[in-house]
Amino acid sequence: MTVLADLVAVLQSNVRADERYRLVAVKVDIGRSVIGPYDILLPPDDLTVSRNHASLIYEIDHWVLEDHSRNGTRLNQGVVRRNRVPLRNGDRIRIGQHFDVTFMLVGATTDSELPADEVSLGHINGSELFLKERPPLSIGLWISPNAAVWRDGKHLPIYLSRTEYRLLKHLLQYPGQVREYDDVMRAVWGRERRRDNLHELVYRVRHKIEPDPSNPRYLIIRNGIGLVLFPQGAPEEAL
Repeated sequence: MTVLADLVAVLQSNVRADERYRLVAVKVDIGRSVIGPYDILLPPDDLTVSRNHASLIYEIDHWVLEDHSRNGTRLNQGVVRRNRVPLRNGDRIRIGQHFDVTFMLVGATTDSELPADEVSLGHINGSELFLKERPPLSIGLWISPNAAVWRDGKHLPIYLSRTEYRLLKHLLQYPGQVREYDDVMRAVWGRERRRDNLHELVYRVRHKIEPDPSNPRYLIIRNGIGLVLFPQGAPEEAL
C-alpha cells in the first residue's frame, strides 16, 4: 500500500468532536471487515454496512469516493450506489448508523475551518508534526499526545482509531501488568462488552504496532485473565 508523504485530507466526525480519521494512504477502505492498516473498520454489529462498503481513493490531485455496497453511501443530500464520484472539500459522507463525517482537504482548509486541536497538528504537512514529536527512548513503543505511534525510534505510518488509542493508552499506564478483561473494556468503551469485541480490537492493534502480528512482542493476551502490554517488548519468559 502506497502511503502519502503529506497529510492531505481528514474525515472529521459530525457526532464526536474528538474523532477524526487521517487519510494517509492512496486508498482507504471502509466497512465491517476491512483489515488494512490504514482502513476504517466500522462496528461489526451494524448490518446496514457491507463488509467492504466503500473506498476513498487519491488520484493525483483529488479524492474519489467509490461505493461497493448493497445500501449505498450517502453523500450530502444524495446516495452513491456502486459508482465513483469526486469529492469536494466539505462533503458530508454517511455510512450505516454511526459513521457520519465531513471530508476536509487539509491544504484547502483555513485554520478557522479546522477543529482547534487539528490546527495544532501542523496540518499543511503531516511529516512536520512527526519531526516535532520524538519518543524519549529509542527502544520500544511510544504514543504521542496526537496519537502518533513510534516503535524503536521510528514513526509508524499508521492511524489509530479512537478505541485503539484508548486501549493502548490504558495499557501503557500499567506496563508489564496484566489488566483484567472487564477493566480494559470499561477503559475503552465505558462499559463491559463481549470479549469477542475486545479480541477483535486486539487483532487490529497488533496489525498496526507489531512487526509480526502472528508472533506479538508487545500486546499479549493472557487467556482467561486479560491483556498485558510490554512497551519495551516482552521478555522471552513472558511469551
